[in-house]
Amino acid sequence: MRKISGLFAVLTIGFIAASCGGGGDATGAGGGGGGGGGGGGGGGGVCPANTFCATSSNKWSPSSLTVAVGTTVAWKNDLSIDHNVTWDNAAGSTAAEAGDGTGSIPSFGSGTHTRKFNTAGTYGFTCTIHPGMTGTLTVQ
Repeated sequence: MRKISGLFAVLTIGFIAASCGGGGDATGAGGGGGGGGGGGGGGGGVCPANTFCATSSNKWSPSSLTVAVGTTVAWKNDLSIDHNVTWDNAAGSTAAEAGDGTGSIPSFGSGTHTRKFNTAGTYGFTCTIHPGMTGTLTVQ
């Protein structure tokens, strides 16, 4: 009986030890998620101000952002997985003025693309490669 109790105690301690730890998901959003860099996309870093960062779960983080008129907004992708930004309507495309381009952002696997917004409004967008990857930008 003593051997069984000892074995049970060792297994219990092993289980507890295995279940402890970071527990975060790949985006670093969970408890104790990775230390890693400032990409916001995968290492537990923080997405820079006024930036939508692609995450490993095919989401934009944050999913919504509010900025002042005249702000340059960025879309960042450090994942080596192609994403794009397609506006839900013509108003968004027209409002996305000169940054490193205008209007929608074509497919990109890495780097950052910017658009400046001088017109107040709420603009929805989607990565058409990953249709559930949506976001909303409010300019006020």
